[in-house]
Amino acid sequence: MENLEFEQMKAQMAVLEKKIADQEIVNERLISESMKDKLSWIKKFIFGELILAPITVIIWLGISIFAHIPLWLTLIMAIGCAIDIYFDWKINITPIKENDFDRQNLIETAEKLHKMKRQRAIQTIAGTVSVIIFFVAVAIVVYLRNFKDANLFDNPSARDSALIGGCVGMVIGIIIGVICIYKIFKKMQRSNDKIIQQIEEISSEK
Repeated sequence: MENLEFEQMKAQMAVLEKKIADQEIVNERLISESMKDKLSWIKKFIFGELILAPITVIIWLGISIFAHIPLWLTLIMAIGCAIDIYFDWKINITPIKENDFDRQNLIETAEKLHKMKRQRAIQTIAGTVSVIIFFVAVAIVVYLRNFKDANLFDNPSARDSALIGGCVGMVIGIIIGVICIYKIFKKMQRSNDKIIQQIEEISSEK
């Protein structure tokens, strides 16, 4: 009788242990998916860049023809877009593998996320400075090729008026662009911080 009760208790304990193990697996999967979701918007953002970059270059080509901007500046812009997207992908997507959010890999993943933050900060600063320098060069070229010998206050032509409006729009666009870059950068950094905090909480439970 005692042996039968003991065997029943063992069976019940085995069922309970299996349920706990299954629950831990489910919890780990949920945690892993939660961390992946926090980075998923960054991948979508970079795919958006891939779609928008060629459209931007084509639009810029039309502007450059109208404003007598040399082709080599358009080429620099196209190469700059390609380089920026390449580093976006290399810094934000390539380092993170499918199994990086498994419990046994979380410490290494946290280190990757810290490194990603540092590299992203360097890229953002370098990219923002490069964009500002590029548009300053464009403004100088536009002035030299279109306004150097013109009196802008003496009945400017429709074309000159359009160019002036375009230059003003460019300045406003640069300011808005820098603000947007900063906000996107901060959002990316916060995504990393949330995952790192989650990893630290899981690690402290071990």
